[in-house]
Amino acid sequence: MAEIQLTQAQQAAVDNRGGSLLVSAAAGSGKTKVLVERLFAYMERERCDVDDFLIITYTKAAAAELRGKIAAELSRRVAVHPESGHLRRQLFRVYQADIKTVDAFCAAVLRENVHLLPGDGQHALTPDFRVLDEQEAQLLRERVLERVMETFYARLEAGDAEGELLAETLGAGRDDRALTALVLEQHSKIQSHPYPLAWLEQVYAQWEQTPQALADCAYGRILMTDTCRKADFWARRLLQAAEEMADCPALEKGYAAGFRDAAAQLAHLRESAADGWDAMGAAVPKFPSLRPVRGEEERKVRAKAIWDRCKAEMKKAAAPYETAERDYLDDLREMAPAMRALIRLTADFTRAYQAEKLRRNAVDFSDQEHYAIEILTQPDGAPTELARQISSRYQEIMVDEYQDTNEVQNCIFRAVSRDGQNLFTVGDVKQSIYRFRLADPTIFLEKYLAYRDAAEAEDGQPRRVLLSQNFRSRREVLESTNYVFSGIMSREMGEMDYGEDEQLHFGASYYVPRTDTAAEFHLVSVEDTEDEQFDREEVEARFAARRIRQMLDEGYPVQDADGRLRPITPEDIVILMRSPRTRLRAFTDALRRERIPCSSGEQSAFFATTEIAVLFSFLQIIDNPRQDVPLISVMRSPLFGFTPDRLAQIRTLIPEGDYYDAVCADDAPDTAAFRATLDALRADARSLCAGELVWRLYDTCHVLGVFGAMEGGAARRANLIALGSLADNLGGQAGVFELVTQLRRLLENDRQPNVSTGQSGGGVQIMSIHRSKGLEFPVVILADLNKQFNEQDLKRPVLVHPALGLGCERVDRARHIRYDSVSKSALALALRREAKAEEMRILYVALTRAKEKLICIDCMKRAGARVRDLAAIGSYPAKPEAVASARALGDWLLLPLLQSVQAEPIRRWAGLDAEHLQDAVGWEVFLWENPTRQAAAPSAAPVPAQRAGEELPFDAAQLDWVYPHAASAVIPSKVTATQLKGRALDQEIAENAAPERRVRAVSFEKPRFLQKERGLTAAERGTAMHAVMQYLDFARPADEQSVREQVMQLRERRQLTPEQAAAIDVHEIAQFLRSPLAQRIRQAETLYREYRFALLVPATLYDPKVDEREQMMLQGVVDCCFDTPEGLVIVDFKTDRVRLGQEPERAEVYRPQLEAYSRALSRVLERNISERILYFFATGQEISL
Repeated sequence: MAEIQLTQAQQAAVDNRGGSLLVSAAAGSGKTKVLVERLFAYMERERCDVDDFLIITYTKAAAAELRGKIAAELSRRVAVHPESGHLRRQLFRVYQADIKTVDAFCAAVLRENVHLLPGDGQHALTPDFRVLDEQEAQLLRERVLERVMETFYARLEAGDAEGELLAETLGAGRDDRALTALVLEQHSKIQSHPYPLAWLEQVYAQWEQTPQALADCAYGRILMTDTCRKADFWARRLLQAAEEMADCPALEKGYAAGFRDAAAQLAHLRESAADGWDAMGAAVPKFPSLRPVRGEEERKVRAKAIWDRCKAEMKKAAAPYETAERDYLDDLREMAPAMRALIRLTADFTRAYQAEKLRRNAVDFSDQEHYAIEILTQPDGAPTELARQISSRYQEIMVDEYQDTNEVQNCIFRAVSRDGQNLFTVGDVKQSIYRFRLADPTIFLEKYLAYRDAAEAEDGQPRRVLLSQNFRSRREVLESTNYVFSGIMSREMGEMDYGEDEQLHFGASYYVPRTDTAAEFHLVSVEDTEDEQFDREEVEARFAARRIRQMLDEGYPVQDADGRLRPITPEDIVILMRSPRTRLRAFTDALRRERIPCSSGEQSAFFATTEIAVLFSFLQIIDNPRQDVPLISVMRSPLFGFTPDRLAQIRTLIPEGDYYDAVCADDAPDTAAFRATLDALRADARSLCAGELVWRLYDTCHVLGVFGAMEGGAARRANLIALGSLADNLGGQAGVFELVTQLRRLLENDRQPNVSTGQSGGGVQIMSIHRSKGLEFPVVILADLNKQFNEQDLKRPVLVHPALGLGCERVDRARHIRYDSVSKSALALALRREAKAEEMRILYVALTRAKEKLICIDCMKRAGARVRDLAAIGSYPAKPEAVASARALGDWLLLPLLQSVQAEPIRRWAGLDAEHLQDAVGWEVFLWENPTRQAAAPSAAPVPAQRAGEELPFDAAQLDWVYPHAASAVIPSKVTATQLKGRALDQEIAENAAPERRVRAVSFEKPRFLQKERGLTAAERGTAMHAVMQYLDFARPADEQSVREQVMQLRERRQLTPEQAAAIDVHEIAQFLRSPLAQRIRQAETLYREYRFALLVPATLYDPKVDEREQMMLQGVVDCCFDTPEGLVIVDFKTDRVRLGQEPERAEVYRPQLEAYSRALSRVLERNISERILYFFATGQEISL
């Protein structure tokens, strides 16, 4: 490391002293080298020891790697200077040096000084406190929240009006899950504040005094400022477009006046902001109609694109002003009590959760930092005596990856660094991509903008050093990145400007000059044709695989560390995506099709794997074997190998009831062995904790061996070991029930444990951009650029912003509607801009991973329209409002590239003009249309799209061609008897059947947990009646008391819920049992109940117009079927509310359903159908069809 000559800026970062130093280190600029060199400068020049420093990193792996680099450099320097006793002593001290994560530092401070924490009066932490893992902490949070909610309900019963409003509005739902989810979310978000409860108090105060005018509050100012920005942007764009019409009389006459009129209205809208909200509402522009223009088609299309985009954008921006200011203020006042109740409930939970952790002598990860603040800072923020003692222990506090810090951690660093005087921080705010983990890049940004350059700072003043020279990548990679970010990043949209200081400067002079390393941008247009429909993901994956195959076949050269060129290998290539999890299968399949090895750094769906699904089912039946689906899954699995025929044979022993009863009734050796294994494991579960039980299960059933011998055995074993580790982490108090509960919670929340296969894997790597941070690759292929930005979080009923507080929906109980209040709209706008700034930094991270070659693939449908849309607002550099309108990462590449000479193929294809173009240095741009076949053929290079102006032969007869199978193309592949006419259970078993269109009414009734009395809906009552008929014992007396007893037994066996049992009309069932139909059923030798079927039938059953050769899957459930000498009798029970005499007419509605049942059962059971009967409970009548 010392042999490498430092640049002037790097040397300044190593040598500078006299105040807090911020090093802004661009990607590949050698920040780790600078940190290590600064440490050795202290040791060699100032005779400091390596353990005189506190070095903070953000992961344990990074801490271990940094310690290794320091130790290696120390060994090298000792070898050069063996006479230095000081350096030799550092060899022993380096492994005691404080190189750790901020969590580890806080934990150490706490254990040494836990006595300084006051406790809660009953309990206090002791030095042997335990750190909860995330799963255990979440389980504890839910238990504590249950108790807090019970207190909340008690307050409601005592007349807490604000709490009741909260429950009936923001917490409305079938139960209290919506409300508990709100509390847990607010609790999680406030952990990024140094004093969470104090922050809640501040927000509570905001909701105690609602504003008198929107212009006087942050919510109104944010929305009005944003509208003014948009109005200013579009006014300028319309005037520019009008000026460009000067040389075209037709456009000037038809469009220019309308453009200038609209621009003037937009300018007036902006000016009216000074007079308040309602003034802006009165000034909302009314776009005039444009006069028709003949000829000039291309320029007319471009002008119309600008006009239409402006109208759409301003209509959206002006929509809030359709509501008067007083209405918005009324909304805030109406929702203020509910918000105060939510804040109180969140604070109550936070205190209760904290008290429970104290009682258990435990902390979670955020506690360590908050407790550290408590003992290191005084109420006014000044350091405590302990903080001063700690700061005197260290020569300097060094913080790596400072852009990922938050305000909690920043308070800790300030407390132990002599108010920042000996604080050395290094990072790159352009690579801050962990806001979702509560990182706050504004901390770095504020210092970056406020600190003076180190050469100009006076003693004691904070200063900064910029490292912008990149030693990782070829010049073309840097130039292409600079071109993009100079065109899109600004303080208004991106949170910082991308000027000369922020640009990447070439420093890797060791690269051999070449002409084939330009960055590539491929726009792949995918459009369905009459003959073929295309899957965009598959097209993109195959295109990427074909490009890789092309590079491998050509032997594209890459440079080794020794400077020699060699042919590229698959291991030199990475495919980066924003979120590869859903695209993984398509890309791996495409690569394998091209015979290209690949590996993924991403986790597959943990719970979807066979081994985890089987083990999850096994754990469920150890907890409770009376669960048919998990039980059969385990018996059918490779662990026991029961065949479907064997399982069916077991079921015949006891056709009704739990399948477990049938297993217990079978004396065959295989079932006896299975029962013995299950019984032994259930007995073990009474005494073993969850972790011990899982490993006992592995040993007893040879689980690792069985699944390890299957294809992909190493990955399967890794999954199983991860499951065992998860069980171990639950602790010694958790049993099988807690483990099953935790697994179910992870499955429901789409979360999964970390799994390491222990294999680095060979071939092309596929990984997320986040995972690639800190890595570098010779060739980077950036794909899935058309993935839309995820804004799901902005749809939550309550939003949280660290500076603006809380914003909520307005729930109008009187009108039964909900909509965004001005508070939520403002927070959503602020959060959206911050999220897009982070997405921009994610793009920066992706582009700067490449060492020699960068390839970007933007595959989209309706590409022409999107290109014209972006061109309508484009310029170089792009205006912040144009950048803010991006919907995906690819838009931020297209925006600047469309302004370049390199994008001529795309512009000509889209019919765009070519004026005032830039030179996108370092870029090559390509256009492709539906390249599936070319990309799929290993021997064929992809073919570019047809150039504009080229003519293809035209056959007019093609216009008359009609697809001969249109009717067959629209029928579903599966239908249920329900879709012919029926009930809900048929739909349940149709996994992929075509759904019926339904309109669902939105109800704003009180949530069910607040309703004093409620009954089942008609559909729910019908389901309950069918459940009783499934299990009803026809041999028992036909009186109401007997029916009532059977219903209670079903409730006790949990086959009916209490609500269902209460809704059963025992009179109607007793009436049926006394009917002639019931008597016939009793006399039948064979009786089927809830008989499920699935078979292929002619598609003409669904649509008589389709080809008679077409078939479709018919699925359904027959309520009852019994055998008679004449044939099978099908019975369908109906709970419809009909009057006596209406039965025949209603029965005709169900005729298609019963005909479908007849067709199915006659084929499946190979018996003639002698009769079809509908029985109506409401009237006690049966109708034969």
